[in-house]
Formats: sequence, structure tokens, C-alpha cells
Amino acid sequence: MAPVAAPVSSVANAPSCILLDVRAYGAARHNATTADSKTSTGLPIEVTFFTEQPPVLSHFSVHCPGLQPQESTDSPTPKVIATDADLVLLRVPIDPRVLYDDYFVYVAHPQHPKLELLPNLSHDRLGDKEIAILRCADDQEYAVAALKINPFSNCSTLYLYRPKPDGEQGTWTVQHVSSEEPTIFSIPDMAQRLMYHVTTKVITPGGSKGTVGWVDLWHGILLCDVLDKSPKFRYMLLPPTRSNRGPFLNHSDDCYRDIIVSQHKDSIKYVEMLIAPPSLVTAIPSGTPDPDSYLEWMRRRECLSRQMRPSLVPGRWKIMTWSMPISSWGKWCIICKASSVYTSDDNLTNSELLYELSCSHKDKEQASQATLSLGSLCMAYPTIDIDDDVVYLLTKAASAKYKTGIVVTALDVKKNNLQGVAKLDSNIFTRCYLASGISKYLSTTGTYALVVIYVF
Repeated sequence: MAPVAAPVSSVANAPSCILLDVRAYGAARHNATTADSKTSTGLPIEVTFFTEQPPVLSHFSVHCPGLQPQESTDSPTPKVIATDADLVLLRVPIDPRVLYDDYFVYVAHPQHPKLELLPNLSHDRLGDKEIAILRCADDQEYAVAALKINPFSNCSTLYLYRPKPDGEQGTWTVQHVSSEEPTIFSIPDMAQRLMYHVTTKVITPGGSKGTVGWVDLWHGILLCDVLDKSPKFRYMLLPPTRSNRGPFLNHSDDCYRDIIVSQHKDSIKYVEMLIAPPSLVTAIPSGTPDPDSYLEWMRRRECLSRQMRPSLVPGRWKIMTWSMPISSWGKWCIICKASSVYTSDDNLTNSELLYELSCSHKDKEQASQATLSLGSLCMAYPTIDIDDDVVYLLTKAASAKYKTGIVVTALDVKKNNLQGVAKLDSNIFTRCYLASGISKYLSTTGTYALVVIYVF
């Protein structure tokens, strides 16, 4: 295995940030990004990337003749776990009878992309939200770090992988790491789970010490300099929540929040979304005289309910973004605020999908003439762009009976301005992509060789 090349960013006109779909397509497709390797069981495997301008999702394909398409969406699939600079960490299930999955590191390069197999951790199995990859700042290598947190102790297990200096496959090291000082949590009365750190996402500020942050989006960041000889944890609190006290610790935190390291790794950006969702209400008209009996009242109510159509009560939401210079840990500053009280639309063509979602009919001509109200849509799962002030929101109709699909909406939170809309292939309303700067290192020029394609 040749030594790992330093990051090369020389792709002209490449988007600085893409939304990369984390689930792979199974396909024998080739372009300039295609890299190949072998699995731990000796099967040949190829990985290829296809980039798009956000909010359209970028995709990647995995071609491995020994892998079969999965029968359901719940089955394990090849998946992107993390990205950093020119690196992508992939998890590939090899065989359901095998207790471990293969991990690959894709190293992007405009001329010579590579796909490197990591050694297995034998009896230990890593969670997707526990592992990160980072490009080392002081050499031409990378590191993969994973953390198993013990919720009832201040000592957790840190797994670290680094390739050998000559580029050959390295080994995992395992060590127990403790916190520098105890962390005090503030727990609301309505919380349904005990307050201990549950990692939702991993960020990689990097630097000479290889700083990695395991983030609990409800509360704070567990920071560790993983390249130190004796790494220690330190805890940094997130900005205090402004609302969402009901869902706090009781619901999915990434539905309301996101965090990311900026493109130049000089700051950390954080977003919180306060949501009052829209609702469908059926109300009996006022002024209806009271019936003589309870039975008559029930009959009249049932009759009116069948005749009346539910009306949509618009919801509302507010987005706030913070930034913190990496040089001054813990000093969060509010950068932008945006809300569903929305008046600006620079491109009506891009908002056609939102008009359709916000209307209770399927007449596209009438929908295009309707007044766009973002409060009439379900919008959640904010994702921060690594490069500018854009936040991407998953968006769907308020009622499940309007099966018009799910779209990604790009909102400039600084201008409170709609930037674009793109429809998703999936109908599952949950985050299925991540913001990444890998596009700067990918050259997708060249011919395609399409043999077969299926969705895992």
C-alpha cells in the first residue's frame, strides 16, 4: 500500500459543500472517482461518487459482486459514516452471518483515488454515531477514532486507528480515557431519560492534536485530543436551549438541532430549530342550537363531522444559528435568526414543490397561484452548510393523506430567503444525508459504464 497522499483540492467549479446521501446505491458505475479494493473476505469492491449542487443530493455507489441487494430498508446497507477533507469513512456489511462489518477509507484524489480496508476490531462492534475520521494536520496521514462511553463512569474506551508511516495497514489501539473534571447537567422535570452523554454526532475540529468532539445535541460536546500520548476528555456546553423543553431528552435531538465544523476549520457552527407543528382541526360551527337530548347531540355531531372537512391550522418555527471560533472554546455567539414568517422568494420555479405541498389539492395551476406559507408545512431536521449561512430543512405536507413526497429546502438564514428545493427519492421523514466538503477533491469527469443498478 502506497503512502497516503496529502489532500489535493484542484477540481474546478466543484461545489464547496454537498449533501451526500449516506446510503449506497448498488451499481457497476465508473467515472474518475472510482476506487477499488478487496473486502476482508477477498471479494472485489468498487466505490464511485456522483456529486450534485445542493439541495439536490449527491450519491455514491458500491459494486461488490458477492453482496446481494437488501430485501428491506431495515437491512444493513453500505453507508457513509463520516467525512473529513478528502476522506470518507464507509461501513460495508459483508455477510449477515458475520458479526462484524468492513470499514473502508476512501481517499479522494483527482487522478488517483484510493479505497483502503481497515483491520477489524474482532469482538468489538462500533456504532455509526461513535466513530469519526480526520485528516492529520502535521503529516500526510489520517486517523480513525471511536468512543465507547460508559454512562455510569467518567472513564470511557477510546479506539484509535492510524496507518503505518509507509502506508501499510496499521492496527487499532485501545485505551481507557477519563474526564478532566466532572460535568454538571441541568435536567428538566419532564425528561424521561437520565441525563448522561448520548452521542448523536461526531465533529472533527482537528489541528495538531487531532481534536475530536462527540456531541450530545441536547447538551454538549465531549472533546478529546486523540493524537496525544495521554488523551483526556473535557466537556463544552452547547448554547442553552431557548425552547423545545417538552421534547428535551424525550425525542430525537437531530430533529431540532445540528452542529458542524466550518469549511476552513476555524469555527464550529450550531443550529437550533424551535417548532410548533401545523395541525388539522375539525370544528363544529358556532351558533348551532343545543339538541334536546344527548343522543340527538351525538347524532348531529357525527353528521356534521362527516360533512365537514378538516382545516389546517398553520404552525410556526424559528431557526437560530450560533458560531464559536475554535481559538476561543466555549464562547458562542448568535449569528442569524430566521422564521416561517417568510416573504422573499427569488425563484418561483424552485418553490413549485413547496406550493404543491402547502395546498390540499393537486391542481398544479392553482397551487402555483397560491400564497406560499412555510408555516403550513412540516419542516425539521436542520442541516448546516459548511461554507455559508444556508440551512437545509426536510419538508413534507402537514397531512399524511397528501402523499406528495418529501423535499429538501435550502434557506439562507441570514437573508431569511429561500434558495432552492429538491425532491427526495425516499418517503421516510428522517435525516438521510450529511453536509460534506469532499466535493472539492472529487473529479467526476469521464465516461460512465452502467451495467446494473439497484438500491440497497
